[in-house]
Amino acid sequence: MFNYNHLYYFYITAKVGGVSNAAKYLHISQPSLSSQLKVLESTTGKKLFEKKGRRLQLTPDGERAFAYCKKIFDIAAEFAESLKSPTDKQSQRIRIGVTDQVERPFIADLLSPLIREKQKKIDKTFFVSSAPSEVLMNQLRSQEIDLLLTNKPIYSEDVTELASASMSVNLLVSTKLLKEMKARITRNTSALEFLNGIPSGLILPSYKMKLRQETDIFFQEIKARKKVVFESDILSVVGRAILDGAGVGFLPLPYVYDEVKRGLLTVIGPKEGYWKHSLYLLGRNEDTHDETIDDVIMSVNKLEKIS
Repeated sequence: MFNYNHLYYFYITAKVGGVSNAAKYLHISQPSLSSQLKVLESTTGKKLFEKKGRRLQLTPDGERAFAYCKKIFDIAAEFAESLKSPTDKQSQRIRIGVTDQVERPFIADLLSPLIREKQKKIDKTFFVSSAPSEVLMNQLRSQEIDLLLTNKPIYSEDVTELASASMSVNLLVSTKLLKEMKARITRNTSALEFLNGIPSGLILPSYKMKLRQETDIFFQEIKARKKVVFESDILSVVGRAILDGAGVGFLPLPYVYDEVKRGLLTVIGPKEGYWKHSLYLLGRNEDTHDETIDDVIMSVNKLEKIS
């Protein structure tokens, strides 16, 4: 069995980024801390730290050990919270993984109402991280995150779909650019008519992204041809380029809801959109849902009303 103190010393050293800072935090001497870390390495039979110049970095084995230690001490913190009396204010940490194909700033808009809302003396903290779906799926299974938001359906026995939203995708143009081009549009103006009538090129997501694949299929259906002047695998960059008037492009309306509401972007196309882009909120099968998780589920389901 591992010594709990050794694990904690290792965890703090890795977390604060070095023996000197960790020793101050733990109120022990640096030689004593270094000795304890060497005992842990001897026990595991693995080298956990390595020096890179003046910096102390985790080895691959150290990264793996840190992930497990984080689970241990997160659970310990939750246990300490559970021992508080009902009158004490409890803290709750909700960890959400967002696939790198989902527009990241939009997540802040999604969660902000939940952060502002006070519930039953619970102090909520949302931690959001971004990575490819495969990485986040492993983190969900290993309980490093509580929820996963992705634009790709995932079918697995140990994962369940908690919520989904089909968001309308429309053609978007900077309102300022539209005025400069003196282009006339009506409710019946089609994407093909608009694209053929303006000089601006297309701003699109990278070809590796699902939204780009959907856009390419739509272009095949309407038999449209337009020069691509800018593309990125960061959707917030795509949205910003459209907003700045570098060209026109297609995005789900909830991603740019504020910009449309403020009149900075003009929507071309039918109210229901040219097609639907889906988001899925996933969780572990065995998990029970508290009130905060239920609120996140409700927020995702509400996205369809924005579209």
